[in-house]
Amino acid sequence: MFKRFARIGAALKRASKRKKATRVLEDLPPEIQKDIGWPETIESDEIRLPF
Repeated sequence: MFKRFARIGAALKRASKRKKATRVLEDLPPEIQKDIGWPETIESDEIRLPF
């Protein structure tokens, strides 16, 4: 049971880090976003959890 909670916590932590990174990339000027290929694919805002 505790392993399941640990997995959920780890998934939420990864989702939080991914969201922060996305915000940082979206705050870059459009020229730099284009140079680095951001965004190559448009993803939905929903959190993808592995359970």
